[in-house]
Amino acid sequence: MLEYIEHFEGKDAPTLMLLHGFGSNKEDLFGLQPYFPGFNLVCFQAPNALGQGGYAWYDIQWNGGDKIIDPSEVAEVEKTVNFDFQTYLESKQCQGKVFIGGFSQGGILALSLYKSGRVADGYVIMSGYMLPQWAEEHWGKQVPIIQTHGMADPVIPFEWAEASAERLSINPNYQFKSYQMGHHLNGPCMNDIQKFLTQLL
Repeated sequence: MLEYIEHFEGKDAPTLMLLHGFGSNKEDLFGLQPYFPGFNLVCFQAPNALGQGGYAWYDIQWNGGDKIIDPSEVAEVEKTVNFDFQTYLESKQCQGKVFIGGFSQGGILALSLYKSGRVADGYVIMSGYMLPQWAEEHWGKQVPIIQTHGMADPVIPFEWAEASAERLSINPNYQFKSYQMGHHLNGPCMNDIQKFLTQLL
């Protein structure tokens, strides 16, 4: 099973899984725990070690500034995360609502879980985007989803997020929020995510 760090309130509490970004680790998004009082929070760690405490969910090939991602690699790690998360929920006998989120590379992975129909009560995509190869997938799902992105993001351009929003907006329960920030999270962003999740309880 993937390594993880958790805050466990109880089996009847809502559970939020957060997936970290490229070069980070399970400790990173766990620092957001104060924004989610009353939630079980579990943060898995990606399997590919990069050194200096950093990990990746899948490889990224850099080609003249372009990021090339193999969708089949995303699909493989998605299966692992899906299985391990389900195993976690069952081992803890979780009965509350379930939410899935991720930042950057973890946001792409969370969107892959959404695309594949992983059952959850809501999704949070932070500074991620839809792979071009997914454009023609069926996105008309009803599961609530919030996508947040910085308008000055130098890592995943805002235009990529907007292109994703065009596809995702077919879902009537989808919302897209933009902020005056780069490739990170700020207070207004976290407040919107907190509000989104609270309204679904």
